[in-house]
Order: sequence, then C-alpha cells, then structure tokens
Amino acid sequence: MARPRSKRISRRRARLRLLLIPAALLGLFVLLFFADAALSSGRIHSGISIAGVDFGRVKAEEAVARLAELVDETMAKPLVLTRHEYRWPVLPGDLGAALDVHATVDEAMAVTRRGNILKRLAASIALYFRPRDVPLEGTVNYEHMDKIIDLVAEKLDRPPVNAGLKFDGDNITVIQSKDGLVVDRPALRNQLHDVLLSLHSTDVPIPMIVRSPNVQAADTAGAIEAARAMVASPVTLAYGEARWTMSVETLKLALDFTVAGAGRSNTWSLTSRRTKPPIFRSHCRGSEDPPRKATWQTDGETATLVPAVFGKELDGPATADAVTKAATSATNRVATVAVKETAPERTTEQAQAMGIVKSIGSYTTEFTGSANRISNIQRAANLISGTLVGPGDTFSFNAVVGRRTEERGFKTAPAIKEDGTLEDDLGGGICQVATTLFNAAFFAGLPITERQNHLLYIDHYPMGRDAAVSWGYPDLKFRNDTDHWLLIKSHASNSSVTFVIYGTPDGRKVTYKTSDWYDLVKQTEKRQQSAELLVGETKVKDYGQDGRSCTVTRTVTRNGETLRKDSFPSIYPMVPKLILEGTKPKETTTTTKPTTTTGPLPTTSTTSPPTTNPPTPPTTG
Repeated sequence: MARPRSKRISRRRARLRLLLIPAALLGLFVLLFFADAALSSGRIHSGISIAGVDFGRVKAEEAVARLAELVDETMAKPLVLTRHEYRWPVLPGDLGAALDVHATVDEAMAVTRRGNILKRLAASIALYFRPRDVPLEGTVNYEHMDKIIDLVAEKLDRPPVNAGLKFDGDNITVIQSKDGLVVDRPALRNQLHDVLLSLHSTDVPIPMIVRSPNVQAADTAGAIEAARAMVASPVTLAYGEARWTMSVETLKLALDFTVAGAGRSNTWSLTSRRTKPPIFRSHCRGSEDPPRKATWQTDGETATLVPAVFGKELDGPATADAVTKAATSATNRVATVAVKETAPERTTEQAQAMGIVKSIGSYTTEFTGSANRISNIQRAANLISGTLVGPGDTFSFNAVVGRRTEERGFKTAPAIKEDGTLEDDLGGGICQVATTLFNAAFFAGLPITERQNHLLYIDHYPMGRDAAVSWGYPDLKFRNDTDHWLLIKSHASNSSVTFVIYGTPDGRKVTYKTSDWYDLVKQTEKRQQSAELLVGETKVKDYGQDGRSCTVTRTVTRNGETLRKDSFPSIYPMVPKLILEGTKPKETTTTTKPTTTTGPLPTTSTTSPPTTNPPTPPTTG
C-alpha cells in the first residue's frame, strides 16, 4: 500500500514543478521588464537610432537638442543636383524641406511605450536582437521642389521632335522624327524626398528618360502634292454679304500636317489649324460682336434695367474645317465663316432676379482742397461705383479700392497720420469718400461691421459720423442683410461726392440721436526747437485739438418693430499744439568809425525780428 501513495506524491511534485517553471519564467520576464524600464526611464531605448545616428539611452530633452543641432547642420549644407558637367547646389529649405525634431524624438520614445505591458516588453527585447532606425519626421513642399526641378529641366530637357512637313518658301520640307531626353520628374522628386528627410547632404544624380515623339515617321507620298494644291491660290472667306481673301502666305500659316493611321503605315494629311482661330479672326473683322451683360441706368432714385445682349464669336474649329474643304477644292475655293452665339456674363433674367430697383440710402458731402486731393476722391469713388453686394455679403472699402499707389492712379495729398499730425501721403483725401459711403449705408439701415473715426475732428463732416480708412486698417465694412442684391453708385465732382445704394426697399426706417460732447480734455502746447527759424521766431507746425468724444445712436425699424439699435462712439483724443522755436543765430553787422566827417552822420534804425502769423489749420480726411 505504501508504493501507490509514493507514486501519487511523485506525480503531485511533478505537476508542481511544471507550474513553477512558467511562473519562474514569468517572474523573470517581469523582472527584466522593470529592470529595462528603469534603465530606459525618460530615455530612448537602447538599440534605437534616428536617421542612422545612435540615440540609445539618450534622455528625451538631450535627444531633442542633439537632433536639432544635426538638423541645423544638415539644413545649412546644400544638396547638389548633378548631370554630367552640370551642378546645381540647392539648400534643403529652398526645396521645401521642414523637419520636425520634437515629433521625431517622440516617435523614437514611443517605440517601446506602445500597447500593453506584454507588447512593450516584446518591443524592448526585440531591440537587443534587431536594432531599429527611426526616420526623420517632416514635410516637403512640392511646389517649392517643382520650381527647382523646372529650372533644371529647362536646362537639360531635349524634347522629342515630331515627324512632319513644313513650308519653306515655295518648297515643302520633310521633318524626321527624333527621340527626346528629358528629366524624369517623378523619380527625381522621390529621390529628393528621401534625401531631404535624412541627415545627409549629398550629390543627387538627375535621372533622365527617353521620350518618344507623338508623331513617328510616316509615308509622305502624296502629301507634298496635296499641300501644293491647297496653297495654289487664295481662299475666300464669306460671312453674309462680306468677303475676305486669305492669301497663299496666310494659308501656309493656317495649314498644319497631321497623321492618319498607326506606325510606319501612317499617311500625311493637311488641315487647317483648329487651335489657332486668330488667323481667321484677323481676316473676318465685323463677323464678331462681343456680348453685353445686363446693367442698370440710375438717376439717384431709380435703377432702370438695361437688358443684356447676346454676342457673336467666330467658331474656330468649324471655320478651320471650312477652310480645309475650300483649300482642297480646285474650283470652289470659298469657305463660309462659322459663327456661334455667346452668352453675356449676366443675363437679363439674372439681373431682374437681383432686385435692384430703387435707392435705399444716399448721402452727399462737399469738400475743398488741392488738385491732388480732388483727384484722389474722384479716383476712389470711381473704383467703388458699380460694386455689387450679394445678400449676406460684406462690403470692404479696402478690398474694393485696393492699395493706394501711383500705379493705381493715386496722388500725394495731406493725410492724418497715427500721431494726429498732417503729412502728405498717397491717397490723401479718400476718407472723404469713406465718410460719404458710411453715411449712405447708415441711412440705408445696413449693419456697419467696421468703422473708425478720425484722430482729428473735422468740422465739415457730420458730428460723430466720419469714417477713417487706411490700407490694412482701419477699414469701412458693412453687410447686406436684405434679401436682394445691392448696387453702389457714386458721382464725384470737383467740390462734392455722392453715394447712392440701390436695392429693393423693405420698409425699414432710420432715426438717430447725437450726444453732446463729453470727456473733454483741454489742449496743451508742445514746443520744439527749429534750426530753420531765427532766434525769437515761432511758428505753429501742428494745431492739434482739444480732446472730446461723442456717440451717435441709430435705431432701424420696420413696420413699427425695431430691427437693430446700435451705437457709433467717436473718440477724438487731445493732440498738443506743436510750436516751433527758432535757434538760428541772427546776422550781425559791424561799422568802422570814420576819421573825418564831411556830412551828416547816418541814422541807424533797429528792426524787430519778423513775426509769423499762424495760418488757418488745414483739414483733410
């Protein structure tokens, strides 16, 4: 009986040993994992390199600094595109490369930190047997790269030559086809991409490919004789009662050789160039009439629709076919010019649907000033006149008028600068236009989304309802919140400018109230020395102003209901009066006492330094 019991104990011990072995292995793996994790805490794991450079056991912040240094060195060294004797050194940045150091280090850190504990342990162990290289993270701007490739291709490309025939005076010459050799753009783009996302500055051989011509050699039998027959005499172009003659020389320009068939069994044929209607258009003057889009005539109150007109345009391909047919005929060498109808940019029906019928807001301001200032006002008003604003769209003064430059017709005139002083500037005076348009939109009841008052108060503008503009900022903007389109029209004379906004009246009414002046600040004086004035002389350079503010409150109603109530505050800061004081020394004279007196002594007079009367302060805006 003892023996069976001994056997049972042995079997239990064997099973226990089988259980202990996996547990021991698991414990060993866990121990290894935590040991490895301790060694790699905050560091890139051993066995990991970046772009071929070993970064194992390097702390993340140190890896960023080290990799950034390597990237900077690489970006400072040019790649050299090479082809035989040609060499093009190009910096990686010019090819559109942008490397992301932080993202690359993050990826290297994440190699052994993804997934659960078993996946991370497996990734860590694998690195001891098979190291891993992490590529650089980054982007390449292919538009920049392609510009460089275009320059290279322009120099290296040798395009293929299509087989063909050409007129050479009275003779016809056969052109043999020839293979071309051109830059393999996709292959070069891939090569550059791989090099740019690495830490290598190296020579990059430019790959080339053979390009076959589209038209191979063909049988020219009969083509030369046919060509001579086609240009044997002029061709007449006919349109209605009008007639034009295409000379033999013009026919040669209009004809082109094409190939029918495939391979070396091709045959030549001669047709008119369907892609060059200008050759025919130059002969057929009067056969075309451009379309005219629907517009509006305005009188300040009503916008009257002027219907659109469809146009006529020469049909180049159809006319070319007609010329080919006429040129191949020995007896009837007349080609009828083909004309097709062209639609206007805006049809009458489209214009009617826009709902531009009556004035919904207008305003006029008067002005004086130099010829340049008047010219600027007229130029800006003309640029705006005719502007259409769709439902929900926003009008921007700067977007429509554009940059104020000499090339765009603007001149130099006084303008208010940021410090409140007046200086000549291109476009000076166009704030008169902005102010007038602002008031037209104000009384049309439209939402004003951007408006800024002038730094200086200008008394010939309505109190608190001026609008300053400058390229960039400030701008004047208002939104079309109606259900129909708006048409802005203007008229600028030598003394006034008017804006009228046309649309569909929807019954809205505008009332407003202007506050009294508040936040009053008494003006101070500021003195500045001037070497251009004599000692004792003074001159007012800038008159400045008292500081003050006001607010205009507008209420827009329709059918007794308030659509909006908005306020337009205007802050005119105190600007000191700037007085110049002279520092230029006065001229002095010396006299020599005469030794004898033969007549009455001369009289002397003392003259006071001249005084400068302050002129009337100029205005602008």
